[in-house]
Amino acid sequence: VRNELPAPGLLLAARSGSCHQCLYQFLAFIPPSNGNLRKPGTESVMVDTQHPLTLLLNSSVSDTELCKIQYHFGEFGNYSLVVKTLSASTKTVSCDLIINEGPINSYLPILFAFLVYMGILAVLIAGRLFMKIDPVRNWVYKKLNPRETDRLINSELGSPNTTDSINCDPTPHMWSTASRQRLHSLDTFRGFSLVIMVFVNYGGGKYWFFKHESWNGKLHFPSALFSRFVFIMGTSIALSLSSMLRWGSSKLKVLRKILWRSFLLILLGIIVVNPNYCLGPLSWDNLRIPGVLQRLGFTYLVVAALELLFTRAESGAWEALYPALQDILPYWPQWIFILMLEVTWLCLTFLLPVPGCPRGYLGPGGIGDFGNYPNCTGGAAGYIDRFLLGEKHIYQHPSSGVTYQTTMPYDPEGILGTINSIVTAFLGLQ
Repeated sequence: VRNELPAPGLLLAARSGSCHQCLYQFLAFIPPSNGNLRKPGTESVMVDTQHPLTLLLNSSVSDTELCKIQYHFGEFGNYSLVVKTLSASTKTVSCDLIINEGPINSYLPILFAFLVYMGILAVLIAGRLFMKIDPVRNWVYKKLNPRETDRLINSELGSPNTTDSINCDPTPHMWSTASRQRLHSLDTFRGFSLVIMVFVNYGGGKYWFFKHESWNGKLHFPSALFSRFVFIMGTSIALSLSSMLRWGSSKLKVLRKILWRSFLLILLGIIVVNPNYCLGPLSWDNLRIPGVLQRLGFTYLVVAALELLFTRAESGAWEALYPALQDILPYWPQWIFILMLEVTWLCLTFLLPVPGCPRGYLGPGGIGDFGNYPNCTGGAAGYIDRFLLGEKHIYQHPSSGVTYQTTMPYDPEGILGTINSIVTAFLGLQ
């Protein structure tokens, strides 16, 4: 920043485009030039390039706004913000942004990866088309497995040794029968979700659209990953429970299995989220109770128990009268329970009085909402966790602390949000 004004000094502040209704944050003081244009007051600052920034320059004496600039700086770019007087008579101040060194294109790796994957896809499609040509397909099969090719030819033309053609290698038939019992769409969806989970949790290349949004409600690429996985879990519950009951397992035995699996998930979750290698053995004083596996375990327990309790072997009269609703009517007891849960969530979220906070507040607190509610992080959800679990037993460093500079502990896998996880899992089951 180059300050060519003779006086006074300037105060430079910035606000990130990812911070919704935030206060400006001080960056630097730029000294005046003292009337010497050859030696303007200068100051260097480093700014974030992931999100657009709004720069604000104020006078250090009267705190009046001189100029405001919105700009999305590029990675490894070098810029100059020149502040000078356009007219001595009117004292009009101009702020000009100059690019000293152009930024790099940080999206080229994504383009390169996209082209590589499109190339692989094109090769697979071309290979599939070629495999439809009989001479090519026969040549490939012969090169890959000549013995299997001979067996196929003999089975079609008639082999002198019929016992060999009948008894030869029954394993592929058994494998194909077992594979047909899998729901391929579910396996693909689960695998795709897990691959994206790993990619996102290991940084996602530091791109903003591959990162979880810190608070303000924008739906980024990874924002729905957890809900996708919960949805898959609900679908798996429907398939697994129906399979166990169909094979003759009693409801009591299935319930014991549900309780044991839920207990293991919750226990593993508490162990995973509480590594305390530097501070010695874990103690109850600072043990975090909520977590991702804990939420999955409790969601599984509720949805699976509901399905086991109200499942029916035969269709009722209502389904016969309303065939268009035959997939929903058998679940009417579960739907009543789920709707009661959602009404409970709505009432607690928007009607529960939280001390020192407006009713129904959903913001991050801190410097958000122009700093009016610094200690209201999470509204009712945060208040319920702090009241029931205690401040030391929930997550101490939420992502909102970086962007919104919050000081209150807040757990993204808290009690109130688990209600919506149960609803999502039930939709997957339905």
